[in-house]
Amino acid sequence: MKVFDADVVRVHAVVKYKKVGLLRFLSAIETANAIERNFRRAGAHMVFSQGFHRKPKISFLDPTPTGVFNLALYVRVEVKGHEPDLLKRLKLTSVRNLEPVRIWWTEEDPNKLVSGYLFRVILPSKCVDLSRFDPEYEVNLEEKGKKGKMREFFNEIHFEKVGKFIVIVYSQNRNNIVRARYLYEPLSVESCEFVLVQRLRALCGQNNLDDVLEAKAWAVEY
Repeated sequence: MKVFDADVVRVHAVVKYKKVGLLRFLSAIETANAIERNFRRAGAHMVFSQGFHRKPKISFLDPTPTGVFNLALYVRVEVKGHEPDLLKRLKLTSVRNLEPVRIWWTEEDPNKLVSGYLFRVILPSKCVDLSRFDPEYEVNLEEKGKKGKMREFFNEIHFEKVGKFIVIVYSQNRNNIVRARYLYEPLSVESCEFVLVQRLRALCGQNNLDDVLEAKAWAVEY
């Protein structure tokens, strides 16, 4: 095993994962544990905290609710020097449906850059009546004990009919994230057995986080 000298410059990598299939039902803690194991199996030379219970220096963007497909799962890890083939090793040792797709070598911290997220909901068109949509509709947030108008929680909403399905795309501010059901349930005319919710992108203002990292990274792996 390669030994790193204490004087070696430590750097950060930001890795983008996708969590799909049945693994979308992993909790945030289970997801974090699975990704940490991926780094360990890949032999990443991670930097650890000090103390009796030493932990790798890894941080994650906001988790998605259980059941949501997360195509914008970003992980920042501190390692002991640049590892040019790290993404390849992560892909070889990852579990199916929780897979790394891209890596940026940069000192930028996604948690300090991201302002919101772009989401997509797909559900059968027979389940909803779009004429019911009202941005002034009063939403009751059961888990938070708050109320607010639809437009206060969901931004830039677009509806599109694709075959037998309705596709709803919208964005949310990072400090005002609520579950997708508060958007589509007021439109429902019958119970939906199939509803697919996806987090598509992390946003930095109007920009995709990928593009921001691309501009600030000194090395990128695909």
